[in-house]
Amino acid sequence: MLKALRGFPQVEAAHRTHGRWDMIVELNTDSLTGFSAALDAIRLVEGIAATETSLLLTTHRM
Repeated sequence: MLKALRGFPQVEAAHRTHGRWDMIVELNTDSLTGFSAALDAIRLVEGIAATETSLLLTTHRM
């Protein structure tokens, strides 16, 4: 799955996790239309059973 995600230029980072989700993937696009298209394509990757979207509104660097 990581190999497939590396083929998407919108993918900035992928994080393996424990808990509700197995992975968190950070996407960066220049528009919501681009985001939707990237997400539609990512959902077709074999092994991805479900997605959930969260938008980062503010980032505080520590």
